[in-house]
Amino acid sequence: MNHLTDPENMTNAFAQQKRNPFFSSGSLILAGGCIVLLLFLLLQGESGYSRPDQSAVSEQESRQSEKAKRKELIAYLQEYPDDEFAHFQLGELIQDRAPYQALENFSHVTERHPRYYEAVEAIAEIALEQGLDDRATAALIILVREFPEERRFQKSMAELLLQQGKSNRALRYARRNIALGGEQAEDYLLVAEILKQAGRTIEMTGPLKQVLYQEPGLFEAHLNLAYAALYSGDLETATREAKWCLAEKPESTTALRYLALINRNQGNIEQSISYIDQALGIDPQDLEGLLLKADLLIYQRKGEQAYALLKPLYATQQTDRRYVTALARAAGLAGKREEAHELQQLNQRLIKEEDLRPSSLQSESVQKTQAGRK
Repeated sequence: MNHLTDPENMTNAFAQQKRNPFFSSGSLILAGGCIVLLLFLLLQGESGYSRPDQSAVSEQESRQSEKAKRKELIAYLQEYPDDEFAHFQLGELIQDRAPYQALENFSHVTERHPRYYEAVEAIAEIALEQGLDDRATAALIILVREFPEERRFQKSMAELLLQQGKSNRALRYARRNIALGGEQAEDYLLVAEILKQAGRTIEMTGPLKQVLYQEPGLFEAHLNLAYAALYSGDLETATREAKWCLAEKPESTTALRYLALINRNQGNIEQSISYIDQALGIDPQDLEGLLLKADLLIYQRKGEQAYALLKPLYATQQTDRRYVTALARAAGLAGKREEAHELQQLNQRLIKEEDLRPSSLQSESVQKTQAGRK
């Protein structure tokens, strides 16, 4: 009856007593770990949610501070309108918000200001963005003269002059850009585009090969190479490049037009018409395509069709010599002799107007003189 002396009972009791404390401490450790983890996640969450709030507050404070500074500078300039430092500071503050007003502020900064050339660069940047070509040109002339080794000014000037159709001047700046280390594909492509505008197609091949060496799949380079080869008489290369472009972009009206021109030059008139009809099916208002189609119709002695194709464009294209010449030819072939004579006279007037325009060299001389007076 003495259960205390039973060895089995004593062993089991001892084992149970040893397991219970161990189990309790493990539970406590686990529970404690869970609590710590939960607190950590909560703190992280609060921290994460607070950051955007703090950032928003900081941005709002910055905007308010900037607004107050603008008001302060505007009020100050009303009292002291000749303060160049205030004009420069206000220009910097409002350049993105009010570019025209910033342009006016930067224009008050003279060479006496230690950051004068920064103001001139800002004027060039704003003028280019807003399409103010004269202001941009004047500012860039100052910059390229003062910083002849600064490549970005040379390139900006070349791009602006190309846009204005002043290819001879543009070419000088574009080549200077390359000489200063501008050897990226876009730099050589700029030279090729200028040469194209200047009609110097044979010279385009060199820079275009440089472009394709760096970027073999650049569509624009292949399209320009097709053009250069076409007008240099290399019809094999022109055909290869134009077909490559068409395979890349089946909707390219330019590639189709080049193929039409190639076939016309080879005497394949029907194939040429097929290509140009495809191009006009994509863009019925493409002037280049319409002029080529009219030329092909005139070649086939189909004057009435050529006249009907071109006449609807008169209101918008009557100052384009190529258009007026083509319409005069079509009218004459269609038997409209009086109209053809009037169109020939109009063409003569357009030629005289072009002759009276100042050359690019004259324009450059005038701009340099004006820049020197400022």
